[in-house]
Amino acid sequence: MASANGPTKIMVIRHAEKPGTYNGMSYNGVNATASTCGSGGSEDLTTIGWQRAGGLVTLFAPPYGPKPGLATPTFLYAADPQKGEKSGASSSSTAPKESSQRPYETISPLAAALGQAGTPIKIHTKFSKNHYSDMVTDALTRSGVVLICWQHEDIPLLNDEKQPGISQCILTQTGTTIKFPVPQSWPKDRYDLVFVFDRPSGTGAITGFQVVPQFLLAGDGPYTAAG
Repeated sequence: MASANGPTKIMVIRHAEKPGTYNGMSYNGVNATASTCGSGGSEDLTTIGWQRAGGLVTLFAPPYGPKPGLATPTFLYAADPQKGEKSGASSSSTAPKESSQRPYETISPLAAALGQAGTPIKIHTKFSKNHYSDMVTDALTRSGVVLICWQHEDIPLLNDEKQPGISQCILTQTGTTIKFPVPQSWPKDRYDLVFVFDRPSGTGAITGFQVVPQFLLAGDGPYTAAG
């Protein structure tokens, strides 16, 4: 087999739970140190979201992970958590979008678990929300396993503006012509799914795709093509 010069597996997740109503209760956002919360935490995870962020460690990292169908990531990507759009990069969307802390927060516990004590592995945040096509291009240069955390609207084949989403960018940029059952839009309002693209050689087209349910928190369930 030829040596890999790109990722052998690309996994894409939605950020964890954002402020909203869950099980009839309203939840505000809070940052990692609880110094920002309530209305000031509108771009942060909720307490439920932080529970999921911690649970991702058992999903992807030893000794309890990776779970079947997944792999321990060697590279982490999240949308730029800073306010405002990056300049100088081509946009995957015509409409400007505010940045959010949530994708970065979601994988920060995993980054800590995969690093050394006090030194988490790097989360690549060079690209803002709109620039996920450029993010995919960069991710495809990494040799190993890539995990991407982004907003759900941009993950499926089509984004919320009916333009190519992250999944379509992965397929297009790897020259994949096989029609895998990648959802056209994000399945309902779910936070508990992992899109998994396999390319064992690290080169060429994607050879397999599946949606893996996380089963981390109460209410997480199986996945069917209907969502």
